[in-house]
Amino acid sequence: MSSGTSTNSKRGEILPAIETILETAKASVAGLGLIGLEAAIGGVLSIVTALKNVRGNDENLRSFLDGIQRFENTVAYIRKVASQANQGIVGTDLEERIASFVKDLEAMTTRAKDPLRAGLGRRFLMNKEYASVVTQLNTDLHRAIQEFMMKGGAATEAAVEEILQSVQAGFSATRDDIKAAHTELSNEVAGVSERVYRTEMGVQELSQHTRAWSDNVTASLSQIDVRLADDRQRAETAALNQHLLTLPRAHARYDSQSRQGAEGCLVGTRKKVLEEIYDWIQSDDPESPRILWLCGLAGIGKSTIAHTIAEEADADRRLGASFFFSRDEADRRNPQLVYPTIASQLARLDLELKRLVVAAVEQDHEVGNLVMRKQFEKLIAEPLAAWRGAKGTIIIVMDALDECSPESGAEEILIRWAAELPKIRVPLKVLITSRPEFHIRTKFQEHSLRRISQPYILHDIETSVVKEDIELFFRHRLNQIAEEHRIETPWPSEPVLRQLIDRAGILFIFASTVVRFVQNGKRLKPQSRLEFLLKEDACKGGPQYRDIDILYMQVLQYALSANEEDHEEDDKQKVREEFTIVLGAIVLLRDPLSSRSLESLLSLDEGMAPRVLIHLHSVLIVPEPIDEEIRLLHPSFHDFLTSPERCLDPRL
Repeated sequence: MSSGTSTNSKRGEILPAIETILETAKASVAGLGLIGLEAAIGGVLSIVTALKNVRGNDENLRSFLDGIQRFENTVAYIRKVASQANQGIVGTDLEERIASFVKDLEAMTTRAKDPLRAGLGRRFLMNKEYASVVTQLNTDLHRAIQEFMMKGGAATEAAVEEILQSVQAGFSATRDDIKAAHTELSNEVAGVSERVYRTEMGVQELSQHTRAWSDNVTASLSQIDVRLADDRQRAETAALNQHLLTLPRAHARYDSQSRQGAEGCLVGTRKKVLEEIYDWIQSDDPESPRILWLCGLAGIGKSTIAHTIAEEADADRRLGASFFFSRDEADRRNPQLVYPTIASQLARLDLELKRLVVAAVEQDHEVGNLVMRKQFEKLIAEPLAAWRGAKGTIIIVMDALDECSPESGAEEILIRWAAELPKIRVPLKVLITSRPEFHIRTKFQEHSLRRISQPYILHDIETSVVKEDIELFFRHRLNQIAEEHRIETPWPSEPVLRQLIDRAGILFIFASTVVRFVQNGKRLKPQSRLEFLLKEDACKGGPQYRDIDILYMQVLQYALSANEEDHEEDDKQKVREEFTIVLGAIVLLRDPLSSRSLESLLSLDEGMAPRVLIHLHSVLIVPEPIDEEIRLLHPSFHDFLTSPERCLDPRL
C-alpha cells in the first residue's frame, strides 16, 4: 500500500473520531454558561464535518470514475472482437449507439475529474456543491444506460419484425409446395404402410405356418423316437423271451389254461382272511414275517383264497409269480419245474430283471436241469440281488404245496426259502397254502422257517364267520340259477337254505359242489336236483368229512342211476362196469387224459367216456373238445374215492 493511500486512510479514520469528540464536548459545555466556548466548539465541529464531506465526495468521484472506466473497457473489447471477426456482428445502428454512449461516458468522466483537480480549500468550501455533482453524475449515467438499452431494444424489435416478415414471406411462397409435397409424401407413406402391413401379415402367417410345421416336425420326431424306442424294447423283449422259452417250466400260473374254471372268492366273502393277508403284504414292518403259511383242511377254500390274492396282486403289479400245484398234472406236481417257472414269471415284472434272468440262462444253458438249490441260486437269488428296480413289496403265491410230488420236493422248497429268503434284499414275500400234512408241518416247526414265517390256520377261524361267507355264496349263486331258469322266488325256501348251510359246515367245496350239481343238470330241473341232494342217506367216515362224503356219494349214486335208467336189467351191470372203469382210470392215473386218449387206453367205443361222465360235471372238469384233458375238480374227490372207509357203496 502507498504512503498517500495510507495517509488518506488514517485521515478517514481520525475525522469521525474527532467529530464524535467535538459533539460530546459541545453537549458537555452547553449547560455551563461559558459564553463563546460552545460556539467555538461548534465552529470546529462544522469544519470537521465539512472535511468529512470532502473526503466522501472524493471517494464517490473516484468510484464513479472506476465504473466509467470499466464501461469503456467493455465497449472497447466488443469493438475489437467485431473488428477481428469481420462477421458483421456490430451493425451501423449499433455502432452509432455505442459511439454516442462512449461520448456520454467521456463527458461524465471530465465532469467527475474537475472537482478532483481543485485544491483542498476549494473542495472544502464547495463540498456540498460537489456532493450534488456526484449525485447528478450517477443520475446521468443511469439515464445514459437506459437510453442505450431502449434504443437497442427498439432496434432489436425492428430487426426481428423484419426477419419475421421475411420468414413469413418465404413461408407463404413455399407453403403450397410444402402442402403438395406433404400430400404426395402422405400418400406415399400410406402406400408404404399398406405394403408394410401386408408384408407383416405375410411374415406373421408364414411364421405361424413355420411354427406349426416346426411343432409338427418336432412332434413327429418325438413320436418316431418313441416308436423306435418301443420297437427296440419290443425287439429286445422278444429276443429275451426266446431265451426264457429254453427254460423248462410248468403251466401252473393262477390264470393258466390248466386251471380253467378256477375262480377267486365271491365278493363279500372271506373278508377277514383277505384283509389280514393284504395287511401282511402291505406291511413295511421289518419284523413282519416273509412267509405266510395258509393251512387248512381239504375243501375249506385255500386255493380260492390264493387265486384271489394272486389276481389282486397281479392287477396291482405286485405279483412276482404264482405256482398252483396239482397232483393230477405231471408238470404242476414236479418240484424240479418250480424255480424255472417262478424265474420266468419274475422276468415279466421288469425289463432289467428279465435281462438278469436271461443272463443266468445264457451263462449256463442247463441251469433249468440243475439241482433245485443251484436253480434257486442262479435263477432267483442272484438276479434279485442285482436288481434295482423294485417298487414296493413283491408277492409270490404257491398254492397246494401238499400236492407236490415227491414229498421231498416240497421239503426242499421250504428248506430253500428258509435259507435264502433272509438274504434277499428285495421286499419279497411268499404266500404258501397247503393241507396240514405231516411233512409240511414238521418243516414249518423248524427254527429256520419258524423265525421268518407265520402260520394262518383256516379251520381255526370262528365257524360263525365261515358260515356267513358260505351263506352269502349259496344265496348269490342259487339266485343266479333261479334267474337263469325262471324259477319263482324265493327259491330255495329259507329252511332248505339253512339245511344246505348246516351241511356245508366250514367246507366251501361242499357249497360249490352243490351249486355245480344243481346248475349242470341235463335230465332234471334244478328244483328236482336240489331235492335229490336233500335225501340224506347214512354214511360213515371221519366226522370232519361226513357231509362232503355224503355229497360225493349222492353225486355218484345219482350219476350211476341216471346212466342205468334207459337200459334193461341185463345191461345195467355193463353200464356199472363202464362207469367204474372210466371213473377209476381218471382218479388213479397220475397224468390226466383226454376223452379220446381214455377211450383208447381202456379200449372203449368212441364217445363212450363223455356219455359215462355226463352227470359228473359237478366233481369233474369234462371239456367239450374230446382232445382236452379231463381233470378232478378238487383233490378231496380223489381222497374220497380211494378211501374204503369213506366210499362205502359196493358198486363204486
